[in-house]
Amino acid sequence: MLGELARVDVISNNLANSGTVGYKRDQTVFKSYPEVFVYELKKFQEPRPVGNLGTGVFLDQIATPDISGSFIPSSRALDIAIRNGYLVIETSQGERYTKNGELIVNNDGYLVTSDGYRVLGEKGPILVNQGEPIISQRGEVILNSHVLDTLRVVVPQQGASIQKVGNNLLVFNSMPVRPYIEPYALENSNVNTVREMVELISAYRAYESNQKVIQAEDSITDRLISDLGRF
Repeated sequence: MLGELARVDVISNNLANSGTVGYKRDQTVFKSYPEVFVYELKKFQEPRPVGNLGTGVFLDQIATPDISGSFIPSSRALDIAIRNGYLVIETSQGERYTKNGELIVNNDGYLVTSDGYRVLGEKGPILVNQGEPIISQRGEVILNSHVLDTLRVVVPQQGASIQKVGNNLLVFNSMPVRPYIEPYALENSNVNTVREMVELISAYRAYESNQKVIQAEDSITDRLISDLGRF
């Protein structure tokens, strides 16, 4: 039951963020507890093997698959979709990665995400000062025909796990790649709402089934205690 509750929480969070730019859906990964080999015991007889009995599952991890979402067109020059990786941004906890290409220039003149994190280029934080730059397919940040910097783009190393931290931010063992940018576009979340709703209904039904089994066991136990109390 606890596993199904965790599954419901994860699916609900996916549905709540289905419209968030660059959001990566999570999925629950379960592992089984060790099985128990069961014997049938009868008076004056040798124990007869019955077979393995499962003892339930537990939540092993909440995984974030590296699957891209669909691209949606935009009319803003600073809206970009990263085709081959993740943007590198600066936070108070160090470098983090994101698919959120909804960029703006803040009051200090730096190129930042819509959440206010500074976007990092090959030279560090990208200072624009005045004006609105454009971003080329090669990730060049261009202002008045002058290349200010080139966006840093990374991908997870082979076998690296992706972990979520903060608001739509990711951390993983990364390796740099040459940027491949889609200007005037944003990457939608990779959440399939129909699939998530089907899984949510399935999780609720599984929870209710487990609940009924526990209620039946409680009823049997109560009856046994009541019957034994008569002797």
